[in-house]
Amino acid sequence: MLEHQKMVLNAVSDDLNLFKRELTKSIKWLSSSEQRELCKWVEVELFQSHKRIVQEVFNSNRTPVINSGN
Repeated sequence: MLEHQKMVLNAVSDDLNLFKRELTKSIKWLSSSEQRELCKWVEVELFQSHKRIVQEVFNSNRTPVINSGN
């Protein structure tokens, strides 16, 4: 499931509203360990271009917060 969600997020990354919806769904569907893995992956792959959305989704879902200290 995690790999599928990564593919989906990559595919919709150009549409910010759709990206936010899919990231929110991903957090709800994945186990805690998969959520942590997704968090790490998002930080590496998409965080710079989607910083505000990523922080908002992860914070609202009480998922481990991505380091925002840039």
